[in-house]
Amino acid sequence: MKKLMSIVSCLLLMCFVVTAFAACASEKPDSLVIYNWADYIFDEKLTDFKEYYKEITGKDIDVTYVTFDTNETMLTRLTQGDSNVDVVCPSEYAIQKLIEGNMLVPLNYFDEAKYTSEFSESVKNGYEHNSDNIEPGIIEKVSGAFGSLHIDETGETVSMVDYFVPYMYGTLGILYNKYAFMDLGIYDAEIMNKANWGIFFNDDGDGNMLSPGLTGNILMKDSIRDSYAATIFYMLERGMLDGRKNEHGVLYTDLSAGELINAVDDQLLDIVRRVLVNQKDELFGYEVDFGKDDLLMGNAIVDLAWSGDAMFAVEESWDKNIVNDDGTKGDYRLAYYVPHSAGNIWFDGWVVPKTYNPKHMEAIKIFINYLNRPKSAALNYLEIGYTPAIRPEVLQEDDDAMQILMEGYEYDFDSAEDREAFVEEFFNYVDEIDGSNWRYPFLSAELNDDNYRNIDTLGVMRDFGDKNKMVVTAWNYARSAGVSALPLLGWTVLAVAVALGVLFAVIGFRRWKSHRVITHTSSETQVE
Repeated sequence: MKKLMSIVSCLLLMCFVVTAFAACASEKPDSLVIYNWADYIFDEKLTDFKEYYKEITGKDIDVTYVTFDTNETMLTRLTQGDSNVDVVCPSEYAIQKLIEGNMLVPLNYFDEAKYTSEFSESVKNGYEHNSDNIEPGIIEKVSGAFGSLHIDETGETVSMVDYFVPYMYGTLGILYNKYAFMDLGIYDAEIMNKANWGIFFNDDGDGNMLSPGLTGNILMKDSIRDSYAATIFYMLERGMLDGRKNEHGVLYTDLSAGELINAVDDQLLDIVRRVLVNQKDELFGYEVDFGKDDLLMGNAIVDLAWSGDAMFAVEESWDKNIVNDDGTKGDYRLAYYVPHSAGNIWFDGWVVPKTYNPKHMEAIKIFINYLNRPKSAALNYLEIGYTPAIRPEVLQEDDDAMQILMEGYEYDFDSAEDREAFVEEFFNYVDEIDGSNWRYPFLSAELNDDNYRNIDTLGVMRDFGDKNKMVVTAWNYARSAGVSALPLLGWTVLAVAVALGVLFAVIGFRRWKSHRVITHTSSETQVE
């Protein structure tokens, strides 16, 4: 009987263990693999998202967060099948390439029924769709710039809007040291709005030098696309394109900003190359990520910058010791503006590559939608400086978002007076040089019709396609022009000669020292 009871007990124990393991297996966390730019989200550990995910689904989630530094790095990994990720955040032109290469899954974010069709009923009950929070101007801009895209492999024609969800956007413009410009006598709305993009070429707008003090203090982006756009806009302003026609017989001056920065015919490339070569005498150098730091440290005084980097730099440049005209203390040493003649506006957004894990689709969609909450957008803005794709009025109407932003800028959220002042400074700010709100260009264009700014003056750059190699060749030529092989060889020979001289000197010194030791020892021996 005891033996039978032992057997029964063992069987019961085994059943318990099996049941326990089965329960553990059923409670295995969901998974998600994210591929994003470095320093491009407020919480890389995604602790807040994990909590949000559990609220919506009742389940835990494990997140793998991987970063890239350029669109080209990301494209290479995806196209070579070197990265099995669920959701990626490219720029608009890279999204175009991925769509045309038949590498993305449509999301249909702006059709809630389609987007949530595969959600479980329990998830739908706690889910709130946030597509209405998105700035509609972004969708209009993207639709106008890219139109219908052709998928090469299938011949299908699709819209980019069905494949991506906007995340961040911004402008390309001029980050400059306001007080250095004052010292040079060029901190003036009329002077700067006449020079515009010519500031990067030390050109006052009439072909004359803007200021000798700019020479050697100008930074350009070590980025073919951004430098190309700035150069094209400068050439347009200076009349270098007057009377010239593109390969289709259309005057360059009749093209919109977007059409112009996407024009890459031989004639235009030749002019751009020559202009960039001539510009090099005015430059401090080229940079990608450190321009804002160089301006903060005083190494240079003007930089071709993205608005998010500019925001960071401006905030960091606060100097409490500056005495203003009204006797108050404190001002920003740096400032940023977008020339009113023409500019570039860009967008980054979330897409799903076909390499995604189908089991993760629900988590993918919840993650994307999570980022479009006002609270998430406010936290992102404070952390990374770029403008979230959320309508500004959505942020103003959400107390959580406003509290995050106001406290981040050291305003008292509970004060009605502070709230009014914050809205005026943050959302309704107008720059004294270009008369625009570069933080919210769509809002600025709508509210300031007489400030030279219109959203149509900001163009979106597409992928250069088959002509990309030509553009790269022109850029490489411009970057390397003026670097002669003979001087380089001379410096190399000199360096080798110096190194050999040092080497022989060290060997000679050691031999001399050794000889002295031997001689000294011999002398002592003789004395003894």
